[in-house]
Amino acid sequence: MRSSLAAWVLGLLASVSAAVEVRASPADAGSRSGGGWISTRLSLGARFTYYWLEETRRSGENGYDNGNLSGNFLGSLWGLDAQQHYFPNPYLEYRVASGFGIGVMYDQLRAKTLDWANEEQTTTAGDGDLEIRGVGLYLVGRYRNPSRYTPYASGGYAWYKSHFLVSPGWAAPGRRFVVEDTDGWFVSGGCTVAVARHVGVDASVRYSHIGDVAARAYLVGNRFRGGAFPMRYTAFALGVAYAF
Repeated sequence: MRSSLAAWVLGLLASVSAAVEVRASPADAGSRSGGGWISTRLSLGARFTYYWLEETRRSGENGYDNGNLSGNFLGSLWGLDAQQHYFPNPYLEYRVASGFGIGVMYDQLRAKTLDWANEEQTTTAGDGDLEIRGVGLYLVGRYRNPSRYTPYASGGYAWYKSHFLVSPGWAAPGRRFVVEDTDGWFVSGGCTVAVARHVGVDASVRYSHIGDVAARAYLVGNRFRGGAFPMRYTAFALGVAYAF
């Protein structure tokens, strides 16, 4: 299902680009031969993001409870804390027509798992960190105007590889975490402000509806506990873009 959807999205983007190219005038064709399709249509950028997970806690009748095995995310794990990263996420956009384009972006999220480390419930621990890394394809529409400010909105789909980085306290011979890959749609809105020729600063808000990451914790042999970690999030981003 996921591979079919990915193929459909890629096919749609290719057909849109091909359709616009066919309708181009002879003058446009001359510009393309001189590199105009790249020099006037391509944008590169990078954004620093700060994100909030949609769901971070699971509680039962006794509040946050390691023993709430049927209600926790997985086993004793009742909490997820977002772990921010301080490097920019790159993206690339191609303007197909005035005010309309396609893009590809890199995205990465990490969340620390939580449970109680002692019976008094005064110290938290956890089994490790869940990390997902992926690439998103999207369509973007921009309101082009004479001012320095260019509002935009975008929407697309992203695919992620999942990894679970176990903590030293949980790791032991025969123990392992297995997590499945995930995907989901996203929408965003923002504004680019021109600060110099070809250069602009960008601010945006994005909501990503990522599917839960299914997971299994193998304790002894083939015995395991199953669960899932929700990674839906809202993010605020600041960045810089260079338009060729």
